[in-house]
Amino acid sequence: MKVNIKKLSDLAIIPTYAHVTDAGMDLTAIGMEFKDGNFIYHTYLAFEIPEGYVMLVFPRSSNRKTQAFLTNSVGVIDSGYRGEVTVTFK
Repeated sequence: MKVNIKKLSDLAIIPTYAHVTDAGMDLTAIGMEFKDGNFIYHTYLAFEIPEGYVMLVFPRSSNRKTQAFLTNSVGVIDSGYRGEVTVTFK
């Protein structure tokens, strides 16, 4: 499947697989802001998900070593969304 990715900043890093056997790719946060008691991590990336598909964002398993949690448990990026993907932790 082809997913078009738009870099919204020259600093943005296109997701990659850490290992060839991985099921998911790693997103890299480039910027962070603190707003309304939440940490909002910016990827400066926008994705063109094919119609009928969805992109899911999960925290890394190593996140269990912290007290931070993804505010919506799993991020869902629908095929119609074209804005920047951000990840919010509490």
